[in-house]
Amino acid sequence: MFAFHIRVLAKADIQEIVAFYDGHVPHITNIFLERLYQEFDGIKENPFLFQKKYRDTRVRYVKGFPFGIYYVVDEKSITILAVLHTSRNPETWKSR
Repeated sequence: MFAFHIRVLAKADIQEIVAFYDGHVPHITNIFLERLYQEFDGIKENPFLFQKKYRDTRVRYVKGFPFGIYYVVDEKSITILAVLHTSRNPETWKSR
């Protein structure tokens, strides 16, 4: 079993997304969070399901939402690096 970590900047990404939805379409916020947690569970169950997109970084997309979860897997852990809108430059997470 892998340890599961979400970096501080990824948590900030999630808070930014939630703040946006709360301010514009609040009824969507809980749906987004449910789907995000489902994707996290999917990553935990099978972290190697998604191919490497950028060196060792994998991307899993949130079903029904335009966001990608960028993560890395090593021998003992899964680390979420970022949760970014698909229209944003994917280079953004590399500085993390």
